[in-house]
Amino acid sequence: MVSVWVPALLRSLCGGAARLEVEGGTLGDVLRALDLRCPGLYDRVVEGGRVRPELAVAINGEVLSLALHEPLAPGTELTLVPAIGGG
Repeated sequence: MVSVWVPALLRSLCGGAARLEVEGGTLGDVLRALDLRCPGLYDRVVEGGRVRPELAVAINGEVLSLALHEPLAPGTELTLVPAIGGG
């Protein structure tokens, strides 16, 4: 299982849940599994086969630039991180 921390702006799609556990061997598999529990989440996170540029993905606390086919080990903690705007 992969633990996924959901940012506040996407929690309404997940019934208010801040953290979910899903099965998946790759980042894409995990995001698709999340979409089954949180309909519409995949389209809010992925665009054109890539994680949207206004989001980042942290794996075990480290922000990484990952493709959807990147493998994730069981026990991985994945955090969806929205961009912080400002000036």
